[in-house]
Amino acid sequence: MSDLVVLITGANRGIGFELTKQYLINGWTVIATCRNKKTSADLITLKDEFSEKLLIELMDITCPENIERLANKLSEESIKIDLIINNAGYLDQENKSIHDINYANAEMSFKVNSLGPLYLTHCFLSLMNKNRLCKIAIISSVMGSLTRERTVDWYGYRMSKAAANMLAVNLSNELVNDNVAVIAVHPGWVQTDMGGSCARENVKDSALGVMKVILNLSLETTGKFYDFKGEELPF
Repeated sequence: MSDLVVLITGANRGIGFELTKQYLINGWTVIATCRNKKTSADLITLKDEFSEKLLIELMDITCPENIERLANKLSEESIKIDLIINNAGYLDQENKSIHDINYANAEMSFKVNSLGPLYLTHCFLSLMNKNRLCKIAIISSVMGSLTRERTVDWYGYRMSKAAANMLAVNLSNELVNDNVAVIAVHPGWVQTDMGGSCARENVKDSALGVMKVILNLSLETTGKFYDFKGEELPF
């Protein structure tokens, strides 16, 4: 296996898939998680090119049993992880007003965007290669910022991303003495299924920017919030 190992959630499409591809190109071993094989054709094609460097694992980030099962499997295989990228995301697009809320969809935003990364970090922390600096990146959004002026929109998504930002802050404070640095990253408004075709950024530019931000992450900058261009953002 490669000397450096990254686990990426939601790796079958969009930013997650591009991150998977770019880390493979850079020589990393990638553990790419997705919910089902039916939506993972691109990942399977990538497997043909990168063979043993790409491990495709089925995992639903909203299912604690799935997370535990994968953590146990990787532990039995003695795999150590250098980087976790909590990328899987969910957008409750219709929840644009308090007068018309789909609570189940708002709840799903929390399960995918903040509670999932919380439990995944809990289960995988013992697998991290703490003999050297390890990193955890949470793909967040400026939509979760409490201090930036924003119009009313997407209640569940925005609340869950604010919670994801708090997760990054909490983890950074608790894990700094364990040689683990944590960051929240806004990937930009990206041309993906979630972002839509009118989005400003193409997926490759976003992924490469996120990778650069993660590369520059250190224990001195742990707990910060950056966009994919490297600009620090207010929580």
